[in-house]
Amino acid sequence: MFTVEQYRSKARVYEMLLKTACSPTEAAEYRDLQKSYVSLADNLEWLAANRGLTVTGEPGLKRREQSAESPEPGHTEQENILRCLGAAVILTWNTIPTKLQRALFEAASTVKGTQTAPLRDVLAQFLHDHKDDARRARGQVNAATADGS
Repeated sequence: MFTVEQYRSKARVYEMLLKTACSPTEAAEYRDLQKSYVSLADNLEWLAANRGLTVTGEPGLKRREQSAESPEPGHTEQENILRCLGAAVILTWNTIPTKLQRALFEAASTVKGTQTAPLRDVLAQFLHDHKDDARRARGQVNAATADGS
């Protein structure tokens, strides 16, 4: 797992590369990567500062009994946010730098309360099965746009 300093360092590298970019496409890629690393560093700092305020999902913690009809307020919204973030990661997986992919994979496969080995295998298979989803989605959008013209 990366540290805040490592994320900030990587962001500075992309900031310097941004200054030497040879094309607008290259500059946009470096800018996006720089922003991603800054965001990761900020998130990691926030998590460290708010460690006692976050939900850990540790096994053995008692949960309030709830019926399916009355979910905890905000629970559905949180699930939706997590689904959207997960989908965004999957759709942009091939554009994420390999080191960051590894860090995300390690973080996801070592979530507390899960068995690491089976989860790693399932995650690896899922990522492999969905590696071209973004390309397919862009192709469908482009085809729909071409049909509509």
